[in-house]
Amino acid sequence: MSAKCTPAKLLTFSHLSNEDIESIGCLAEQAGQLAMAMRDGVDISHKATIDDKVTGADKALSKLITSAIKERFPNDCVISEEDDEHHHVLNQPAPHKRVWMIDPIDGTQNYILGDGQYCVMIGLIIDLLPVFGWVYEPHSNILYFGGPRYGSFRRCGDKVERIENLAAIDPLAKARLAMGSRDRKKHYWIDKLAVVDLVKVGSIGLKVARILDREADVFAHLSCKLKTWDTAGPAAIALGAGLEVGGMDDDQLLYPLPDFLHNTSIIMGRPGSLAWCRNHLRRNT
Repeated sequence: MSAKCTPAKLLTFSHLSNEDIESIGCLAEQAGQLAMAMRDGVDISHKATIDDKVTGADKALSKLITSAIKERFPNDCVISEEDDEHHHVLNQPAPHKRVWMIDPIDGTQNYILGDGQYCVMIGLIIDLLPVFGWVYEPHSNILYFGGPRYGSFRRCGDKVERIENLAAIDPLAKARLAMGSRDRKKHYWIDKLAVVDLVKVGSIGLKVARILDREADVFAHLSCKLKTWDTAGPAAIALGAGLEVGGMDDDQLLYPLPDFLHNTSIIMGRPGSLAWCRNHLRRNT
């Protein structure tokens, strides 16, 4: 990761070299810094609906990241939320073994508002499972990276630290829940639960980051509308830190490629989170 982004002493990892891990981490940081530089006066347009916004920065970051990963891993499939080419993958007879999932700006609305609650997310899926991820928060200059059987790390400036496994939560006790605003509106009764202490934070990547930072306990999405690029990076990092990743009915989060919609509830959090959500959030889901 160049002089400005020197990692901790990394472990041996079969799917990526240390140089690969460092290079993609630097790429995420480069993209995040570009997003900050472009924010003032950035052009804004819409996708399918008026609520689904996209900016010139989303597109610029997408081009930057996808081009770099395709150059470094020419035999891998690279999918970005903002890349029209990803729709063609749906017509392939079988998914690639190695698929990169990119969300150039996770939390575009937060980016537009300028509240800092957005991030750059990159994830590697192998055999339909998340194996490594990077989440970069430009506003705080913090990079989270890692994966299962590797561990997860947090880097800020020249300081890199391993994220230690978190203690389990009591499935019957009160917990700090990070949940999207649209998801909360659809499941309005959650705000009234005595066991819920809501933590309001923007992007999905940062919801998981707040758990790793011990500022929240569990992230839940109940509306079954998340795409694979929304979760690939955060899920891998969460698993690397010993968090639970699954859903209301599943103990594991699978990636249904070549489809890009999870079409299931998604839960990530401290050990005990799956049981906690199933105990308290199942009503009307």
